[in-house]
Amino acid sequence: MSYINNGRSSQILALKTRITTLQEELDFAGGTTPAMDRCYDNQETITGSCKEHGDFNQLRIWMKFSGRMSEKFSRCPHCVSAELEATKNEMRALQVEGLTEKANIPDRFADCSFENYEAANKSAHRNLEMLKAYAKVWPKMYDAGTSLILSGKPGTGKNHLAVALAKSVIEKHQASVLLTSVMRIIRAVRRTWEKDSERSEEDVISLYTSMDLLIIDEVGIQYGSESEMIILFDIMNTRYERMLPTVLISNLAPGEISQVIGDRLTDRMVEGGGATLVFDWPSYRSTKGAPAV
Repeated sequence: MSYINNGRSSQILALKTRITTLQEELDFAGGTTPAMDRCYDNQETITGSCKEHGDFNQLRIWMKFSGRMSEKFSRCPHCVSAELEATKNEMRALQVEGLTEKANIPDRFADCSFENYEAANKSAHRNLEMLKAYAKVWPKMYDAGTSLILSGKPGTGKNHLAVALAKSVIEKHQASVLLTSVMRIIRAVRRTWEKDSERSEEDVISLYTSMDLLIIDEVGIQYGSESEMIILFDIMNTRYERMLPTVLISNLAPGEISQVIGDRLTDRMVEGGGATLVFDWPSYRSTKGAPAV
């Protein structure tokens, strides 16, 4: 599934091609002739000169055909390495830009990060450090399907940290992330039941079950009807079976969350090293007037 618009996709594809070419050039500078140039049956190492980096060992390959000679010279490896790294950075920036656009981060939380989270107490600091550690070792968390539950009072910074986690995972690991809420999921699925819907229920479910990381807010706000429970269970259970991490955010206490989503899903949320982070201190709004949630 593509999470990046067509224009950006074309740019990324061009950069990938450029990276492949530069990597071949770097290998050539190190003495490995590219497969497409193995028709050159002669080679030697000479001294090349770079205006920026000085002398370097330069590989020259050549061949003679019908009285003509064709030859190629390797470039300065330092220059090629720098160009390769710059191209990778450019591609990474485009990927992050596209993934961030598709992550559905609310405007209110667009500037949230781990760095500007104000830990009000030791518990808040511990939760901050646990989420930073989770983001740092994201590949391991992803492979293990490690999920999290952020549980506690409104105004304690759960959403701030969830957004910070999403942004960190996108920026450092180029993972696909989606922030949503239980009711948004329910409404999206129900819209597919309308006669003129252009999307099927399978299409919507596939979106939520294919993201590398799915963050679901407002767990417990739903009415708790049987159809809602089936939809939520289907998405979370599919992600569990595929070993895809999920983060749940709720203003309910851990025991109350179990009542809402069921003991079965609760148990699965803590498999693979998953944990429940509790935010049980007074709201920032009541103590500072800050808009943390």
